[in-house]
Amino acid sequence: MIAIYGVYINLFIGKIMKICILSSPFPYPNESPQFGPDNVVYNLVKGLIKQNSDISIDIVTILNDVKEAFVDERFPDVRVHYLPHLKYVPRSFGDPIIIKRFLKKHDYDLVHAHYPIALAKIMDMSVPKILTLHGIFHRERNFVKNPLTRLFYHDYNTYILKKILPKLDGFIAISPYVIDELKEMGIHDKMKNIFQINNPIDNSFFDVTPNHGGKIIFYPARITERKNQLAAIHVIELVKNNVDKFKLILTGGSDRKYLERVNDAISENGLADFVEYLGKVSRDEILELYSKASIVYLLSNQETQPMSILEAMSTGKPVIASNIKSNEYLVKNGVTGYLVDPKDAKTIAQYTIELLNNKAKRIEMGECARKIAQKQYHPDVIVKQTLKMYDEIIGK
Repeated sequence: MIAIYGVYINLFIGKIMKICILSSPFPYPNESPQFGPDNVVYNLVKGLIKQNSDISIDIVTILNDVKEAFVDERFPDVRVHYLPHLKYVPRSFGDPIIIKRFLKKHDYDLVHAHYPIALAKIMDMSVPKILTLHGIFHRERNFVKNPLTRLFYHDYNTYILKKILPKLDGFIAISPYVIDELKEMGIHDKMKNIFQINNPIDNSFFDVTPNHGGKIIFYPARITERKNQLAAIHVIELVKNNVDKFKLILTGGSDRKYLERVNDAISENGLADFVEYLGKVSRDEILELYSKASIVYLLSNQETQPMSILEAMSTGKPVIASNIKSNEYLVKNGVTGYLVDPKDAKTIAQYTIELLNNKAKRIEMGECARKIAQKQYHPDVIVKQTLKMYDEIIGK
């Protein structure tokens, strides 16, 4: 069963709904989310608390650099439990043990996991369990060089995913693309209660006032082969002689070796004046960069439902994105941006030059994107759908 919800009726009137969210990772106190999944959890939880006062949430996150467990009350009625990992045990095997120990000490109406292995050892517990799948592991592994990472992270997550999917009380597909992949894996028809609910984008992105003064190409993504920033560098080589006073700005953490390749390409082609890498930035800085951006790039080799495209749309910016299947569900080609072959630097350069030199067109595209985002990715919309799903699952 696939359901898309609009109207929310609270079955927990007069009773506190107790939810445990399993998130890996989640930002430390006073820090901003840095990855897609923790952005989703952060945005969702803020919206849940705002919209429903009869809900209590515990977020459980296991981090490599936590020495001793501690709890932070991030929002009213939201506690974040920071737990240390098991030493000398791969996270894929250690995390499920820690999570089972935690859940045995607490009582919840529902557990909502955001990574498959979190559920590996608790499928026999009576509490209803929901999974939001943020990545297609067997696709992502193609862009990872380390064989141990492929084995213990990508392959093991895929194994656990296939094992638990038919047993889940609910499953959130963040994009129709996820449903396509489940069908290709041959597991879709074995599942029950599939809900297609998009990723939520925080209100602060919708509140951004676009600044159309400069000519900035913004590429907000971790610097990795999968995110494919090298494609953008090749494009800038073609753009630099056709546009005055523009800059490509890169943000996000990085794979060290891939970042070296990006820096080498910048140096070898004399692009230091046209490209700037800011590293990890706060949410406030991200909002400022979206405000100043003329175009947002995402030329990835693989994505599921990339937050950067949704954020760009929410801030009213046109996107030039790779024409992979997941992005085709997000970008309306020629209307809210352009879908391109990431290897076709010449065509990407043509679209880039066109938008940088045509302020009216990029404003028109951005406004169209923002209207779509308001209807599909605003937290109020996603929270209503999520609460309706919670009620349905718990009610059963």
